[in-house]
Amino acid sequence: MNERSNKKRNAAFIIGIPALALAALLACGGLIYLFGNYRNVLLNSQKTQLMNISESVANSISVYLEDYQQTVKSIVSLEAFSEAEKEFAAGNEAPLLDIIDHAGDVRGNEVVSIVYESPHGQKVFSGADKAFTLHRELGSDAIFDDLCIEKDADGNFCFRIRAASGAGGSLSFYLPLESVYEKTASYIHMGEDGYVMIKDSAGIILMHPVANQIGIDVLADRKVRHPDFDFSELEVLIRHQLEGRSDVEIYHSYWWADDPPTRVTKVSAYLPLYLGEDFLSISAVMDYSEISHPIENMGIRILALSILLVIALIIFIITLRNAIRTQRSIEKENISLKQMNEELERLNQEEERMAEQQRLSLIGTMTSGIAHEFNNLLTPIMGYSAMILNSMDDADDNKEDMREIYDSAEKAKEIIDQLSQFSGKNAEKIFSPVHVSEAVRKALTITEAAAPRNVRITSSFDTENDLIMGNSLKIRQMIVNLCNNAIHAIGSADGTIDVTGDVVQGASLKEPFFSDKKSMRFYRITVSDTGCGMSREVLENIFVPFYTTKKPGEGTGLGLAIVGRLTEAHRGYIKADSEEGVGTVFTLYLPLLEEEQTEKQA
Repeated sequence: MNERSNKKRNAAFIIGIPALALAALLACGGLIYLFGNYRNVLLNSQKTQLMNISESVANSISVYLEDYQQTVKSIVSLEAFSEAEKEFAAGNEAPLLDIIDHAGDVRGNEVVSIVYESPHGQKVFSGADKAFTLHRELGSDAIFDDLCIEKDADGNFCFRIRAASGAGGSLSFYLPLESVYEKTASYIHMGEDGYVMIKDSAGIILMHPVANQIGIDVLADRKVRHPDFDFSELEVLIRHQLEGRSDVEIYHSYWWADDPPTRVTKVSAYLPLYLGEDFLSISAVMDYSEISHPIENMGIRILALSILLVIALIIFIITLRNAIRTQRSIEKENISLKQMNEELERLNQEEERMAEQQRLSLIGTMTSGIAHEFNNLLTPIMGYSAMILNSMDDADDNKEDMREIYDSAEKAKEIIDQLSQFSGKNAEKIFSPVHVSEAVRKALTITEAAAPRNVRITSSFDTENDLIMGNSLKIRQMIVNLCNNAIHAIGSADGTIDVTGDVVQGASLKEPFFSDKKSMRFYRITVSDTGCGMSREVLENIFVPFYTTKKPGEGTGLGLAIVGRLTEAHRGYIKADSEEGVGTVFTLYLPLLEEEQTEKQA
């Protein structure tokens, strides 16, 4: 009997060896697959960093040139400059030259020349008296009056930044591209040989760490210098760059600083920098091997680890075979001990889970209690301070102190409300039939009490058929948050907040949210203001938690996020429309209780 049992165990072992070997191979395959994914993640991360470098350089150049453009505009707008122009027209160039020399002294050695040209073509200059020829006209836009790239007799490129004066003359600053490159890009290094280069939209290299590359056509001149080189992949890259694209590409090219240039695989992150009506192509370039070699070395180590894993598994199988041949009583004892250990571990995990639940329950209870007590303290502070604040004259020296008391109490109450919400013990979460227009009116009463004098709040509501299934307190919180957001947008200027409410049919609404709700009716609440408005980028992120455009300490970024979450809790929909300098409109749609639902609730 024992012999038969041993034969069965040996047969099972022989069958198990291929199965374990297959499992080992699958494990190795899994490691290789995971490495491939990790490799892609690292490559994408490096590409993102290169693109961030290109964006940083583009922003630096833009800010650098805008600063000079503002300087030129400021000078020509001076009353002293206008008087100096009159003196120059009368034949006295000294006052005008003093202003130009002073501007050159302020800017140091960054500006190679400052030139004033009268309406009749007469010129006076400060700095080097060089003859410049036009290389490329960049044009004008809302920032730059007249921007172009010029070239002196020595082949050096300059930005010419020009602004027209009220008398018809013009003042031009000549800013060397070499100086711009040193200030914004030359110090950036990516790996051992990486660099940043800038071309114009015609493919002429304007800024490059290698001097003999500046001023040449990135393709045509290089083909003349190196007719035997392969430019096929570089041609595709340059075509994309000169089309004004923004991307990251891997391609074969050469290190042009070497003599002779050596062939290499590069990675380039490029984007267009629009200046005036034209653009410059900014690209960050580095050796692809500096990214790929460390990853490949890691892959080799993972492969070696996989081989060691297979060897270790084979050794384990042999050891296991020897262990199977041991006495049966020892096997049973091991099984018994293993089961006992698993049971003890399960009990330990269950105890930890129960202890964690108790801790969370205790934290929720404490948080709810703290929120309740602080609300009891903050309510009279806010109420009395608001009454005192509204009764005080603007000229009262203590009004700002009283407003600070109210604002601090209001911020504290916002924090307490958030604690109350996260505690999970807020009894106000229960929904019931609510006349939404009444809840909105109560919210406006709170808002009007705290609103500054420069903000006027108007409202109108359809009070018939305004019954929804919701929470009155949360609806008030939504309206208060939207009105507070509007007050911040209006700022110190005079402005208006208009709040309206009416009933609309789902079939009349075009948003995808209402595609399967055409038979439903909604109560529409509109909160519009005449504040500063928002850009498209800001508008896309307003409901993201902790996203804020306010200065540190002025907002948490939770106000609109809470409005969005509460709207979803009411099975409703919210949208925002805004235009910078015009204002913002928030529109809430809350589903109305139909007649049969109202009867059931009754």
